[in-house]
Amino acid sequence: MTSILAFVRRNAVLTGMLAVAAVIPSAYFAYLYYQKYRQATIEINGRDKLIELRGKLERLLLSLDQIQHEVAENEDEECIVCNSCKAVVQTYPCQHKVLCRMCFVKTLQVAVSDFNLPLKCVLCRTRITTLDKDRHKNITSAKA
Repeated sequence: MTSILAFVRRNAVLTGMLAVAAVIPSAYFAYLYYQKYRQATIEINGRDKLIELRGKLERLLLSLDQIQHEVAENEDEECIVCNSCKAVVQTYPCQHKVLCRMCFVKTLQVAVSDFNLPLKCVLCRTRITTLDKDRHKNITSAKA
């Protein structure tokens, strides 16, 4: 026992290096484990939010079925998907108004199911930032 202690005292630098060499791999493996755990938690939370969003979209479609849809008075007002209802959803920044509420929600539902986000305008494929004119004005004035 005394010979081991004497060896450690004489070779303090060597034993210190051995201790560090033993600690670094275990710290690295702990870091890898933490990263995998964190990634799994993020995926579970994302999946839960996606399931919740799908449910909300389904309920929104059911409630839209109960509403009387506005009929387009001329061809320019028609929804480009169903060609019967009036296009009322305006997307920003492109400002296209080409979808009725029902078709917009169905488009959103497909985009969420296919992980095709962020949502893009069906006409020009520009990324949709908002559907609200006032919010669009606030966003553009904040950038200026």
